[in-house]
Amino acid sequence: MVIRAEHTASITQAERQAAAQAELDKALVERAQLGDTEAFGELIEQHRTKARGWAERMTGDPHLADDVVQDALIRAFMHLGTLADTSRFLPWLYRIVRNQANMRLRRGGGPTRKEKSFSSMGAAAQADGSRVDWEDLDSILYHLARKAADEAADAQDPAENLLRKEMYETIHALISCLTPKERGIFHAYFFQQLSPAEIASMYRMTVGSIYTYIHRSRQKLRQEHIRVSLGLSLEKGGSGLTGKKIVQLTDWQAASPLQISLVNSIGRLLASLGDSREAAYVMGVSGFAFRMKISDQTTFADGIYMFDWKRTVQSLMEELGYRVTMLLGQLSESPIPLLGAVERFPVVLPIEEAVMPFIRKYVDLGRPVLYFDTLTAKPYVHEWALIYGYDDAQRIVYLTDPMHPEGKALSYDDVTDNPVRFVVGIDGALKAQKAHPPVRPGSKQRLQAVRAIRFAVDYARNGCSYQPNTVYLRYTSGLAAYDRWISHLRSDHIVPNRYGMGQLALTNAEAKRYASHYLRSVPLEGEAMRLTLLASEAYEEAAEALESLSGEVPFIRTSEMLSPEREEACALLLEQAKAFETAAIGYLEKALALLEVPL
Repeated sequence: MVIRAEHTASITQAERQAAAQAELDKALVERAQLGDTEAFGELIEQHRTKARGWAERMTGDPHLADDVVQDALIRAFMHLGTLADTSRFLPWLYRIVRNQANMRLRRGGGPTRKEKSFSSMGAAAQADGSRVDWEDLDSILYHLARKAADEAADAQDPAENLLRKEMYETIHALISCLTPKERGIFHAYFFQQLSPAEIASMYRMTVGSIYTYIHRSRQKLRQEHIRVSLGLSLEKGGSGLTGKKIVQLTDWQAASPLQISLVNSIGRLLASLGDSREAAYVMGVSGFAFRMKISDQTTFADGIYMFDWKRTVQSLMEELGYRVTMLLGQLSESPIPLLGAVERFPVVLPIEEAVMPFIRKYVDLGRPVLYFDTLTAKPYVHEWALIYGYDDAQRIVYLTDPMHPEGKALSYDDVTDNPVRFVVGIDGALKAQKAHPPVRPGSKQRLQAVRAIRFAVDYARNGCSYQPNTVYLRYTSGLAAYDRWISHLRSDHIVPNRYGMGQLALTNAEAKRYASHYLRSVPLEGEAMRLTLLASEAYEEAAEALESLSGEVPFIRTSEMLSPEREEACALLLEQAKAFETAAIGYLEKALALLEVPL
């Protein structure tokens, strides 16, 4: 009886733990469905190990299991809103993992065909008489693993002998893209028939690391295979170049870098060319000092990035007097951040020759290139940066990063595989750039100021005209963005995104501060200038309210939820900021009326 009672108590304890976990999952799912990415991260951390165990049992391949789990988590994040019963997250995730595993293992056409595990290809090959698909790199590699050389020696068919000979020549040419260590592991696995455990012992590495090397080598060989089909060079890196160049970046300003990383990068780019425009000037002329855009879902930070990148950068650089060339694109079937901003970009191939020659060209001219970085260090997610150097021998580029004042390095593969391709190079000045003379009425600077003020008024009253084609991405901009932000904080049905809230507060506080600085410097006269200075003071007050908001919700990575009291305190600060910015826009409207500039 005592044993039975202890057993019953043990079951009850286990059931209690399971029930507590289910309740925690349910709460995290509901938060994640409202857009709380931190909640989704916590949810995945709870169950990643379990998901990998499922995947490994389904595939029988520890390395392929990692790929399956990665695909499954991406799809879970994208489709979490379809989970009707939030208490059944684990069974739902299991089905996604199972579907991804089956897709990876399924023989036949489709985008995942080249991702089959070697064990699955082996079974398929035995069932198919060991035939080789000469167009499928993985099939060829599996054929190598079955001692194709011996089979070729025994074969009587001259055509088959020729195919095998060409295949060997192609493989040996392709593997020149691998590093010496990758090449050694590749030879050991495919040609010497050694197991991953044996190779791990040879190289004093873990078996998991060997699987990683094999997987990485297969990815590189696929890219090199694309180069073959396009008739590109088979030399390492696709170019055989061994150059190196680093452009010395010039300090743009003494103050800390701007939170608007696009403007900060453009400012540093101009400074490196000897054009030292002040930060307030670039913020004002670009219009970023006057923008505000908030997601209609919750306090995501993605509204900061949601505008027409191509048109905005092109027009800004023309306004500053420069001609630029852009390299734009998105990779197919890749998890792309900020989908709404790049959905109009063409789909491009993940090959080095499509992007590295562009970077080399401008860096060789002593001009850094503007680059969108999706591998930014935390707490940032993705930011605009400058690539200011490259090294063909090490196969790396040097670029800026908000968290690394000294800069950082990315591999050529990282640049090539970036799901968003946005690279901009300066070709030259539209006309000779001269030192700015004292501003006179009617000068170019005065016209620029009028255009900037008109943009500020139009944006505040009418919002941003750019909206993504993607249906589920919707944003509110201008003065109405304050109301949307406040409604997120006071809603009973929306959980504010804590991380996004911090970045929004920090970025918009800085923008309003620079709006104030810019308006003080514009070359207007008389009553119009007096009204503009009043607007500058109002923007200063708005900036202070938003800086107080940033103090309430610092821009840091945390899973901490905002308390109702803090949400209300933040809402009150936003109401203050809106009142001051509304007053500023009123002053600017009157100034434009005096200048007889139509709105």
